[in-house]
Amino acid sequence: MNKKIIVTAMGLVLAGGMGLANADVKLYGQLDVSVNATDSDTNNVPNNYTDDINMDSTNSAVGVKGSEDLGNGMSAFFKVEYETDIVNGGGGTGRDMFVGVKFDGFGKLTFGTASTAYKSPGAAIDAFYRTPLQSRAVGLQSNLHSGKGEEGQGRGTNMIRYDSPSFSGVSLTATYQLDSDKQTQTLPPGVSCGDVASCEDEDPYSLGIQYKGGNLFAAASYISTQRDDDAEAYQILAKYSMADFTVHGIYEGDMGLITAQANNGINSPQGRNASAMDDGANYWSVGGTYTIGNNLLALDYGQRDESDGVDGVSNNADDIEESTSWRLAGYHKFSERTRVYAGYANTDYDDKGEDEIFSLGMRH
Repeated sequence: MNKKIIVTAMGLVLAGGMGLANADVKLYGQLDVSVNATDSDTNNVPNNYTDDINMDSTNSAVGVKGSEDLGNGMSAFFKVEYETDIVNGGGGTGRDMFVGVKFDGFGKLTFGTASTAYKSPGAAIDAFYRTPLQSRAVGLQSNLHSGKGEEGQGRGTNMIRYDSPSFSGVSLTATYQLDSDKQTQTLPPGVSCGDVASCEDEDPYSLGIQYKGGNLFAAASYISTQRDDDAEAYQILAKYSMADFTVHGIYEGDMGLITAQANNGINSPQGRNASAMDDGANYWSVGGTYTIGNNLLALDYGQRDESDGVDGVSNNADDIEESTSWRLAGYHKFSERTRVYAGYANTDYDDKGEDEIFSLGMRH
């Protein structure tokens, strides 16, 4: 699989160099390797930790991206990215994959697989994004920032995405997904798609607004699978910089969708529609960073509220209990392209115990 990826990437670069007039084609990537000591009392989503020490290649990826000037204020662009595991020699899972067109003064339209308006701003406040210590992996952000699919996952498939130009620092994002479940579902005569839990044809969508100006970044977003009134979520987040210090915070309001994701409801018979009967699994977290030369130190703390799960009945197996999480981590930059990092994160569940991770890694 890795050979196929490399050959495909090289072919696209060569094709771009030979055949695309006025085009900019780049081979790019990120390689990350870490040694992670994990200790778990729960094996809960999102952590899925065990009591072990392992080497991992977290979100390592290679890809090709490019653009072409079409004239008259228009340009075309594309991106094809694959995740790769350089520790175990595997990979090949597709990440962002899309084509699109940009119009001066209007914004850009993207078609394919890309981040939702809910996921996109989350990385901006996470200094350890795409490492084993990232906020979405240690209980500081919800699972709506993770995964790939059509039911509220962070990276949406079958997607049309619009990004507006910036007006005085304010920009808008909207996504719409053409749900493919109905087309792939075989139903007996006389049974409609709405009668089967695993079959539905609602089209998920997300909306977002962002502001970037001076030392402030702020965003708000909303996501819905349109399955019913319990298949939604919203978030508000901000980051403010003061010389070498930054402070940030995020609040995610559960309207059923976070409960379903946190309970792995997406893959269960009750939750394939990405909704839940209860909406209590709200998230919030605050944190800060301090930069000293080429070094950065970070501290974060957050909480998830309890929820009665996908059936809305308390004291059942799918209940989501309250948890608190904190993270202490740092990195050193050898250059803009190469860094080493280390840190510890702890998620403490009310009844089930703790999940812990200590990570030491390198990124190029």
